[in-house]
Amino acid sequence: MRKFLIIILITFPVFCFAQENSEQTIDRIIEKIFDYISDETEDFSDFDVLYEDLTHFYEQKINLNQTSKKELEKLQFLSDIQVENLLAYVYLNGGMKTIYELQLVEGIDWFSIEFLLPFVNVQSVDNEQNKWNFKQIFRKSHHETVLRTDGTFEKKKGYIKNEQNPERQYFGSPFYEQVRYSFKASDKIQAGFSAEKDAGEQFWGEKHKGFDSYNAYIQIDKLWRFEKIVVGDFRATFGQGLIMNGAFNAGKSSLVLKVTPQNSGLAKKSGTDEFNFFRGIGATAKFGKFTFTALYSFRNMSADTTGGAFTTFKIDGLFRQNSDFERRNTVKRQVLAGNVNFKHKSLKIGATYYQSWLSVPLVPNGEPYKTFAFSGKKQNAASIDYYFRVNKFTFFGETAISGQNFGVGTLNGVLISPASTVSLVILQRYFSPKYDVFFAKAFTKSSTANNENGIYIGAEIHPMKRVKISAYGDVFTFPWLQYDASRPTKGFDALLQTDFLVNRNFEMYLRGKFSTNEKNFDDIFIPEKQIGDVKKASLRYNANYKIGSFSFKTLLETSFAQEPNALLTTGYALLQDINFSTNVKNISVSLRYVFFDAENYNNRFYFSERDVPYSMSTPMLYGKGNRYCLNFRMDIVRNLAIYLRFAQTIYADSRTQIGSSLETIEGNVKSDFRVLLRYKF
Repeated sequence: MRKFLIIILITFPVFCFAQENSEQTIDRIIEKIFDYISDETEDFSDFDVLYEDLTHFYEQKINLNQTSKKELEKLQFLSDIQVENLLAYVYLNGGMKTIYELQLVEGIDWFSIEFLLPFVNVQSVDNEQNKWNFKQIFRKSHHETVLRTDGTFEKKKGYIKNEQNPERQYFGSPFYEQVRYSFKASDKIQAGFSAEKDAGEQFWGEKHKGFDSYNAYIQIDKLWRFEKIVVGDFRATFGQGLIMNGAFNAGKSSLVLKVTPQNSGLAKKSGTDEFNFFRGIGATAKFGKFTFTALYSFRNMSADTTGGAFTTFKIDGLFRQNSDFERRNTVKRQVLAGNVNFKHKSLKIGATYYQSWLSVPLVPNGEPYKTFAFSGKKQNAASIDYYFRVNKFTFFGETAISGQNFGVGTLNGVLISPASTVSLVILQRYFSPKYDVFFAKAFTKSSTANNENGIYIGAEIHPMKRVKISAYGDVFTFPWLQYDASRPTKGFDALLQTDFLVNRNFEMYLRGKFSTNEKNFDDIFIPEKQIGDVKKASLRYNANYKIGSFSFKTLLETSFAQEPNALLTTGYALLQDINFSTNVKNISVSLRYVFFDAENYNNRFYFSERDVPYSMSTPMLYGKGNRYCLNFRMDIVRNLAIYLRFAQTIYADSRTQIGSSLETIEGNVKSDFRVLLRYKF
């Protein structure tokens, strides 16, 4: 700790006199956007959706004079109001003549412009853009190959040889390995594949030969009447996600107006997530004001089918022990779905039908909170969604019904922009305990669109030119039991954030959060489980500033938590980032230091960290300790870049082990590394 502070104090004067590098790397931009939209979770398995969209538009910028609602929706930081206002401005003014006209679009503030500029431009309309010309298409082709490996320096228990009990060890090496290739021809053709082996999985041996997981896809856009054709692995999103949602979804965030799913329709799946995707074929065709989408998927799923049924899918994709292989590919799942949309001016109405077949029945265990969960081999559901705009009001929603037990789910909202400086969103949701659909992922407090009722209100206010105030309040109830609550419960979430854009090199925000949620707790005087409020609050100050080729981030956060019949616990963290970039070999270096002291698990911290391409780390920091993270990027030769990452957590509390079960590390230090090579041509 002392050595680290001395280094910072010695080198800081040098930083102040570094020369400015005018180009901000895409990785830094994405990290900044992710910081605004990420929530308190470690699970961002669909981060590659966000990363690919933003890197694509960074390299092939959106022409604001020739764009669409679907295309702008992929910019996760834009709200529906901003997208509609931007399209309306272009339409009413016959296009934009300069990018500076963004300041004239109602609802597009300075903060949104800062996010927008790296991804958009203004050009004349190209009427030949949507036409198929193979010579022109393949002239603008791009290829990318990525090789990556990860590991932990300290040995985990699962890799220590155990001759007395070989079941208590992993079959494979302690390294994660990945290879991926992608091809893009203009905006018409995309193709690629990826393969990976998780740490502990065997690459070549008695149990397995080759990579553990493979993905491949071909996507064709704008061919005749087909807006999109996807073959291989893909995702699908319709309506508000009540039946299907494969888009990146961060939930509630400081972008308080972002409450609807992005990437509507079909989209290829190029990442390494081994669970949340379809494998088969899908197509979208347009006929006048109607758009039709159909898809079919067939996949082998993993589950414990002992006894001729299973209680849950295996979703982690890890096959490191005999017990894992016994559950591998034991269930066949077929999915058939269709969607139709009618659009006229500002009105859109859609309908979705979905059906899934399992080769082995799903029979949940007898836990009381699973009383209404889906059971059987065949699942189906149907929904109707709508979207229309009237003056300053935008209405949207979806209502769905599941076929087995007629569970109902509905989500409805309105976006209001009464003045150029004020925007509001009100969203109501209700998901019956009987509503249980495999691929549903909507705006909820819990992780599933099931057993929840709530009202969310969000607001953005711009009291001054470079100041933005964001706030939301969310009141929710769970009408049936949950896994950690023995009776129906309720809760409340709130956020208040003020952003200040001092100048182009200095910005900051102050964020406060509060939540209360009822859960079970033990009382030594009463044998039965009791229900009580778990209260949490946090306050964060974040400053980003730039000096020459160096950029900095300073963050201070404190948290408070209180469980029923317990004292108030506290936590605090100090974070400092130092980033350097230069045009020489496109070298960039980022260094992070975090000191944290979280007295209780409820005081834990999550801070997103810069990572290698297609990845974002958000480690959970709990207890007392220090964390260091170093990222390095350099062009080895033309078109070939190397990314190196080293991260180490050193705990200063009394713990002598890190992790649990076979992931246990003896000691108080955990050190991880990551190496990635990327070749683009």
